[in-house]
Amino acid sequence: MTIVEIFVVLSLYIYVLFRLPEMRIAGTIIAAVLIGGIVYYAFTAPSAPEEELNRISVSEIALEEVDLALDPRVSTLSGRVVNHSESYTLTGIGFDVKLYDCAAEDTPLGECFIIGEDKKEARLSAPPGQLRAFKAALIFANLPDVEGVLRWDYEVTALRALAVVAR
Repeated sequence: MTIVEIFVVLSLYIYVLFRLPEMRIAGTIIAAVLIGGIVYYAFTAPSAPEEELNRISVSEIALEEVDLALDPRVSTLSGRVVNHSESYTLTGIGFDVKLYDCAAEDTPLGECFIIGEDKKEARLSAPPGQLRAFKAALIFANLPDVEGVLRWDYEVTALRALAVVAR
C-alpha cells in the first residue's frame, strides 16, 4: 500500500511542477532535500528488530524450571524467567535446543552425537524485576532411533527487550 501512496504523491508533485513553471526551481530543491533526508535515514537508522536485540545481557535474566516435553510432532520448551534488568522489559528469548544420543547418562555432551537441533524464540513480556512463564514450540525433524541415552541441552542465543515507558 505504501508504494501506491508514494506513486500518487509523486504523480501529483510532477503534475504541479508542470502546471506551475515558476515552482520548478523551488520544487527541485525541495525534492533534493527530501530525497537526501530519506537516503540518510535509510542508511543510519537501525531497524526495530536490531534495536530490540541484545539490550540486556544473559546475566540479567534467571531461567528456572526449564523443561523439554518431547512429542513426535511438536516439542515444547517451557520454563520461567526472572528479568533482573532495571530499565528494559524482556519481550523474547532466543533458544538453540539440541538433542543428544549419549552412550551413558554421565557421558560428556561433547562426546555424544547430536541427533536433533532447533532454534526458536519464546515471546513473552517480563517487566523489570518480574517473573514470567515462557514456551517455545520446537520441531525436531528426522530423528533417528536412540541407541543409548537421550539427553538434551539448550543455549540462550538472543534476548529481545523494549525500554520501559514511564506512565
